[in-house]
Amino acid sequence: MSQLNLSPDPIVIGAQAAIFLANMYVVKKLILEPYLSVRARREARTDGNQDTAQKLSHEAQALESKITERMRAAHKEAATARDAIKNEAMTKRSGILTRAEAAAKSEQAQIDAEITANLNSERAKKEETIKTIADSFFAQAVH
Repeated sequence: MSQLNLSPDPIVIGAQAAIFLANMYVVKKLILEPYLSVRARREARTDGNQDTAQKLSHEAQALESKITERMRAAHKEAATARDAIKNEAMTKRSGILTRAEAAAKSEQAQIDAEITANLNSERAKKEETIKTIADSFFAQAVH
């Protein structure tokens, strides 16, 4: 029968520990450190881009607020200018209407006066016309 030896051999343990440590050093230098470096750079870029995006978003909101405020101010200014122009136009319109109404009344008064003068003239001629027609009628009747 063979015997099983469970007592550790220090030379074998030392050799295996040295191989393990050598492997750990190689893995750390060739795989782990480059991976951690790439990962850290990627996270830094991602976080930086997110911060930049948030800053740009805040700036865009601020600009939007400024633009909205300027639009409101321009709208108010335009409404004020429109009201001023409208009031001026209404004043001019009132003046024009007043002058036109006065001119129309004056012309109407002149026409009324002319009609009245013509009517009075025709009334005055009425007596003469009747007399002329009557004389003409009697002259024809007598002849």
